[in-house]
Amino acid sequence: MIALLGATGYTGKLVAAELSKRGVPHRLGGRNPEKLASVPSEAERFVLDAGESGRLDQFLDGASALITTVGPFTRLGMPVVEAAARNRVPYVDSTGEQQFMAEVYAKFADAPVPVVPGCGFDFIPGDLAAAVAMADLGSEVSEIAVHTQATPIPSRGTARTTVEMADALSSEGRVRRAPFPDRVRTAVEFPFGDVPLARHAGGARVVTTMVLPSAAAPVVRRLAGVLPKLAPLVERLPEGPSPTLRARAKFRVLAEALGPAGRAAVLCEGRDVYGLTARFLVAAAQKVHGAGAMAPAEALDPVNFLDAVTGEDEHGAFSWRHLSA
Repeated sequence: MIALLGATGYTGKLVAAELSKRGVPHRLGGRNPEKLASVPSEAERFVLDAGESGRLDQFLDGASALITTVGPFTRLGMPVVEAAARNRVPYVDSTGEQQFMAEVYAKFADAPVPVVPGCGFDFIPGDLAAAVAMADLGSEVSEIAVHTQATPIPSRGTARTTVEMADALSSEGRVRRAPFPDRVRTAVEFPFGDVPLARHAGGARVVTTMVLPSAAAPVVRRLAGVLPKLAPLVERLPEGPSPTLRARAKFRVLAEALGPAGRAAVLCEGRDVYGLTARFLVAAAQKVHGAGAMAPAEALDPVNFLDAVTGEDEHGAFSWRHLSA
């Protein structure tokens, strides 16, 4: 039985739908009883706040894993991780906040169960594809690079979190060439997955980029100053993109391992990053193994997991493949 915390949020409702579609026994948790009652599911409902220690213990009683989508994680997430570790319940979440992930790695290194932040779209494809590329290279890796090309369609919650973590998004904005199979793209170095990836990169230099016009580099450098000024606009956004808009939003993630022996690369691609986040979270909650705080690629078998989430349905499409050097 999987416990889902944050079931009334935009991402949480998608996860609840994924759990129901797959016939996975689950329990829904959220703060607002009216919103919780409106989530389409036959599951048990549990009203609680992420900061209520005793209620979290009750919510996790009998659970085989916890999925949480309650953010911003730097402000609201740590009590939930503590509850999972205290109750020996494997933990996965949808965070994209690398500062929070670093704190979890440090604090829960000795947890008795797997504690795996960042199991949504933000990190799963790049982290696992990078692990596969490193294994494919089969020798010394001097650099691992992950390049992301995606249509930006933020939900209100994602936008709110991005504004709150503005300082952590500061970047020198170096322009780089990303060799996608169809053509080389211009990308800007951006802190998007380097924290979990560094845990299993074996000391290799880690580079993460976003495909953007080179003219965007100065904007990236000033993000820490620009984003807080956008805070008043965030609450005017819709809760999240419509299913039609999500279905049109495509992405590609290219992971490259480079070393003296040459290059190995893996490409992930698909559409609907929110629907896939729900798919990834449910699969991760069922498949994480080990103990302690880990990056996704440390707690999951990369090839088996990528194969397991490959496919197309009404909630998104995902595929991956090895690329020739």
